Amino acid sequence: MAAAALLGAPVRLALALTGIVLAAFAAPASAATYYLIVSGLGGEARYEESFAQQARSLAQAASRSLDGDERVTLLSGQEATGEAVVAALERLAATLGESDAVAVFLIGHASFDGEQYKLNLPGPDLDGDTLGELFAALPARQQIIVNTTSASGAILEAWAADGRTLITATKSGGERNATRFAGYWAQALSSDEADSNKNGAITVQEAFDFASRKVNDSYEGGGLLATEHAEIAGEDALGFNIALLSERVATTQQLRGLLEQLESLEGEIAALRGRREGMDNDVYLDELQDLLLELALVQREIDAARAGE
Repeated sequence: MAAAALLGAPVRLALALTGIVLAAFAAPASAATYYLIVSGLGGEARYEESFAQQARSLAQAASRSLDGDERVTLLSGQEATGEAVVAALERLAATLGESDAVAVFLIGHASFDGEQYKLNLPGPDLDGDTLGELFAALPARQQIIVNTTSASGAILEAWAADGRTLITATKSGGERNATRFAGYWAQALSSDEADSNKNGAITVQEAFDFASRKVNDSYEGGGLLATEHAEIAGEDALGFNIALLSERVATTQQLRGLLEQLESLEGEIAALRGRREGMDNDVYLDELQDLLLELALVQREIDAARAGE
């Protein structure tokens, strides 16, 4: 029997009102999220502009999601030197707490000689080992690293870590052509289409699924053999909201309070789902029903507040 049937009419009502059990940050509501976006060398004018535009789009999505840009760092073009990237990651290491979350997006070209991955930047390139050490020094327990460069698959094993979701545009260091993934990843963070459950928040998994599908469609539509195959590794992809759409951004103090309640409840639901295996089924369903009903009521208040704007 389907879970919704087991829960009964009240929970089915809650599901109808909310659309789906909403995914949310696993971190506490008081935790902060930080973004670092790095756009490296293009080499050609078309790539320079494309990378810069993708970086700007990602920074705008991050700023919208945080309702401000004080926790968004953008390094693009000639500003994205190896020294600047190292300094930015060291600042994050000194700023982040364990309960915070961090998302790092890397855009551009890279190389892999069979042994070492290098991110192409103005001045000396940054190698994969150095970047891996800098990521390891970040104290945040929840980390999202999205490497959209060519040959990015070379770092899949080296950068893997507990609490980290790692996305690469290619499956190996051997896929060395310029990738299309970055453009679609940037599009995903501002797209209603990527928001598959229509809750106004884009999870890492939703963004990855959208970008991967668009990449595949672009090659198939052009009758071309795909030269990139994106990969994702980690356990937080479903529960990490990497971006919020405009309907989840507070425009009044009332909405801010309601959205905070919504995120807190979503977090409780995510935590409850994580504990399900060790719980009695009836206890789990009772707690889920209570949370879903409360979630539905808050969502209804949000809808009413939006309608009155």
